[in-house]
Amino acid sequence: MENRLGILAGTGELPWIATKNAIQKGEDPVVLLLADVNPPEEFIDRTHKVILTKFYSSVIKTLKKYKVNRIISIGKIQKTILYENSRFDLRTLFLLYKMHNKNDYTIFLYLEKVLSKYNIQILPQTLYLEDCFLKEGRYGRKLSQKEIEDISFGMFYAKKINELDIGQCVVVGDKIVWAVEGPEGTDECIKRGGQLLKKKRGVVCKVAKKNYDPRFDIPVVGIQTLYSMKESNCTILAIESNSTILVNKEEFLKKAKEFNITIFSVQNNFFDIQYLKKINKNWFIF
Repeated sequence: MENRLGILAGTGELPWIATKNAIQKGEDPVVLLLADVNPPEEFIDRTHKVILTKFYSSVIKTLKKYKVNRIISIGKIQKTILYENSRFDLRTLFLLYKMHNKNDYTIFLYLEKVLSKYNIQILPQTLYLEDCFLKEGRYGRKLSQKEIEDISFGMFYAKKINELDIGQCVVVGDKIVWAVEGPEGTDECIKRGGQLLKKKRGVVCKVAKKNYDPRFDIPVVGIQTLYSMKESNCTILAIESNSTILVNKEEFLKKAKEFNITIFSVQNNFFDIQYLKKINKNWFIF
């Protein structure tokens, strides 16, 4: 089949949700599974395990075999995959050598350049993730003045570290940054912040880059995020309403209510206390 869709899949539910929705829209996707997990039974026949560190001899070879010329790259891929007993093919090793750094976005741009040589286009991550964003507003209990100030403070620093391509998430409390996300990922950042906060309540702020690239760096939160927050006594999750994917949104909101976690969704003016106060009045029922 010419013009076939490929889904380059990391861990988590999103690749399989996107696969299911793509099939319903008339696509015949092939899934290139990067993670060491088993696919859902319904997708076994269209799933092929590939090795990212053998980008040419594994990923490119599989894309060409199944005549894929459009891909969606989605799901969590830990950067540590590059350093954990990794075996590279020579061309991939040379590609890494040419990179001026190995930040996430740098790696993505180089891989995009390689794919374009094979006439393979990278599509937006949300193409087959319908209704994945959360409307601006407060979902949960009304927040105090101090908590609103912590959200403003946390969103400011989350934006700063994201501009530096370090991470997308910070944990704050009492106008102190307790944890900054690095290669370990959001969940570990939340747990680390909770350990430092001890029994004080924490605020988790997760953001996208300014002028983010919808093909690559859209932040994602899911039920596992909420479990990490509960374990760490973090009671508020602040996100960008127009650029944060919620995995299984309805289930996510039900679990947030169960855990008494307030979701604070902001579209603009992330640091403006008065604007955040207005959002705090805009309550949505779970």
